[in-house]
Amino acid sequence: MSDTCNFTPRELTTPNKDFPGVSKTVFTHVSSLHGLLNDWGRIKDKGVKLCRAIYSLKLYECDDEYYPHQLQPLMESLVEALDGLKNVVNGVKIIDSQLKALAELQTTNDPVIHTWTAKEISETVDKISASLQKEFELKQVITENLAHCRDEKIIDVYISSWELEPYFEPNAYIFAEVGLSGVT
Repeated sequence: MSDTCNFTPRELTTPNKDFPGVSKTVFTHVSSLHGLLNDWGRIKDKGVKLCRAIYSLKLYECDDEYYPHQLQPLMESLVEALDGLKNVVNGVKIIDSQLKALAELQTTNDPVIHTWTAKEISETVDKISASLQKEFELKQVITENLAHCRDEKIIDVYISSWELEPYFEPNAYIFAEVGLSGVT
């Protein structure tokens, strides 16, 4: 046996190797987006309960000249929920801007999560961000008007709009869940 073996191990490039760490960075951002969407859902549900409580109070306790004292803490809690939603929107905007920059830096169209490129992920997060911004603006209008509204039907529309989220990107949760299932 000869000691003159010149074999040197060499790492081969495979589709699963991501030298700049783009996949891991995107995965981290999608994971953060998933957490923010869960926060959004939790806060939205809290807001729906508060809107219904305000509706019940206004329906049974208010007259033309009298607002019950119980209305103020409910409205304050609704404003707190709105502030929580604003924090979620701001968090998603940060993720969106970082993913846009990452998509510009990635010169290839190689997938980073499943079959999705960084550009496709960035575009999807941008849609989610825009829809959350619209939803926040709608909920802001609802919060500003709910305490002063006297029309029962309009209050019903406010509660339905808060709950059903007409501007929310319908596939946002699915996108975040699928993105968490693995990195290519």
